[in-house]
Amino acid sequence: MKNLQTVCLLFAMGGLVVAQQYTINTVAGTPQVPGLFPFPLPAPATGATLAPATGPSGGQLYHPSVVSTDTQGNIYIGDSYTYTVRMVNLSTGNISIIAGNGTPGNAGDKALATSANITDVHGIAVDSSGQVFFSDTSTCRIRRVDNPITTTQPFIWTAAGNTAVPFCGATSGSPFVSPGALAFDSKGNLYIADYGAAVVRLMTNTGAVSTFAGTGTYGYAGDGGPASKAELAYPVSLTFDSSGNLYIGDVGNNDIRKIDTSGNITTVASNVNPQGLGIDAAGNFYFVDGVTSTVRKTLPGGGIVTIAGNGSPGYAGDGGPTSQAVLNQASGLNIDPHGIIYVADTMNDIIRSLVPIPSSLGVQDTASEVPGSALEIGAIAPGEILTLFGSGLGPATLTQATAGANGLYPTQLAGTSVTFNNTPAPIIYTSSGLVTVVAPYEITGSSSANIALTYQGSTYTAAMPVVAVQPAVFTANASGVGQAAALNQDLSVNSAANPAHLGSTIVLYVNGAGYTTNPVDGQKAPVNCGIACLASPLQQVTVKIGNQFVTPSYAGAAPSLIAGVMQVNAQIPPGIIPGTIPVTVILGGPTPNGYPSQSSVNIAVIQ
Repeated sequence: MKNLQTVCLLFAMGGLVVAQQYTINTVAGTPQVPGLFPFPLPAPATGATLAPATGPSGGQLYHPSVVSTDTQGNIYIGDSYTYTVRMVNLSTGNISIIAGNGTPGNAGDKALATSANITDVHGIAVDSSGQVFFSDTSTCRIRRVDNPITTTQPFIWTAAGNTAVPFCGATSGSPFVSPGALAFDSKGNLYIADYGAAVVRLMTNTGAVSTFAGTGTYGYAGDGGPASKAELAYPVSLTFDSSGNLYIGDVGNNDIRKIDTSGNITTVASNVNPQGLGIDAAGNFYFVDGVTSTVRKTLPGGGIVTIAGNGSPGYAGDGGPTSQAVLNQASGLNIDPHGIIYVADTMNDIIRSLVPIPSSLGVQDTASEVPGSALEIGAIAPGEILTLFGSGLGPATLTQATAGANGLYPTQLAGTSVTFNNTPAPIIYTSSGLVTVVAPYEITGSSSANIALTYQGSTYTAAMPVVAVQPAVFTANASGVGQAAALNQDLSVNSAANPAHLGSTIVLYVNGAGYTTNPVDGQKAPVNCGIACLASPLQQVTVKIGNQFVTPSYAGAAPSLIAGVMQVNAQIPPGIIPGTIPVTVILGGPTPNGYPSQSSVNIAVIQ
């Protein structure tokens, strides 16, 4: 049998079962008190309706929509319904107003910032010298406030846009339509998501403004080419990674798009609503989902997990894990230099922090991750191949294991070891951010598994429910959807360019089949001993190809691959219509009583 080690193991970083844990707390404002603020809201005539200008961070905010941080970790807040920009000083914990007098308007440039009129702030960014830039959206301007940490009475200025009435419109001369999110690159250039114009603008550190991405036509086009020739649709969030690539939350297209340092654009995440966007040092995205009142995180294989919020509006969870938190129409998001995630929990009138628990692990199934899907907390099965993710889990360079002379994969590799309920787990590869292991068969019968990974004296943990089976079909691109990692009867790789014939046998590879006959943790299945010596699952196996159920001619250990990978050989029904055919592997008997693998996996079939 052809060795699919690369297809089935090295690609694989699959469906989420539990994410790295965070704790949540309120760092500014106090949770909304029902009836405290009337709605609809009267426009304040004076600053008398403002929350205290100074004092602890528990001072009242009023629908904060934007949050940002500087290089020191001080927090800046666009407080929508008080028409102010506020700052939480990290060293004192005090909150203060740094711009705005509480009355909406456009006056006040070249004078004390707290005496100026501002309107709706949709973006804040702080440059390397501590100057605070914000998008004063309704006046089509980017405004700047002197460093509020080092300046006793900072002034406010217009950094870009028209400074005289009319500020917006065809006769204004402003380069902006609806400026929103802001982000600085490493050279001090400012990028502006002009969502009303469906473009991203660039303001150089000399003040010159040009269009950086988008043609101004609302749409979706241009991937693989220059960003300046691409179409965007309502870009509302921006962030840079450490390599200088710019990411755009393009909510009109429900995706995240990347502009590399050569200026070319691609799509890196789909079916998302990234109202606020951040990226950590490991390259994971975090965003506020504008539809579900949740905070979500991308995973190493491309899937997405909810890390805070349950999808229903409300307030709960402070002081505990984010898995128990409830948010209310959250909008802005920012990651500070220490990896703390700040969220503008808008309708709760607070800013909340999500702090990662350093010793926690994320756990993924290696076959079933679906990019952009709502991946739910699940369970693991004995023998399931899992990818653990976090940071500091192993060596900086990925180290791959091989079976020893005894045919077993090691339980220690490059200093990394992992146990499930104190039973050592075979390791397939290890690296700083990702470690792939096989859940020992010894967890059979347990209700849960305590996973502990140790590397250089540090231990990282996760606790997972255990179930008998958790089937998932390996796919060719390791996404968990699309073309299966399958072989045709002649042992060539199945694909649209190389389809299988009706009536021929297709070979599938499955993870999460559970306990088997004669299981041995980490054993490489023999190649030349015949079917009789190969382990087989205890559960009945059925394959659904198209709309027909098929009993496989073989279902058991995959020769040359590690125990935990199940090979399934099934005949393609001669009566189905050729084309792209969905395929599902079911354990425990046909549905509705059996346990099916993930949906949206297919094989290519011709007459």
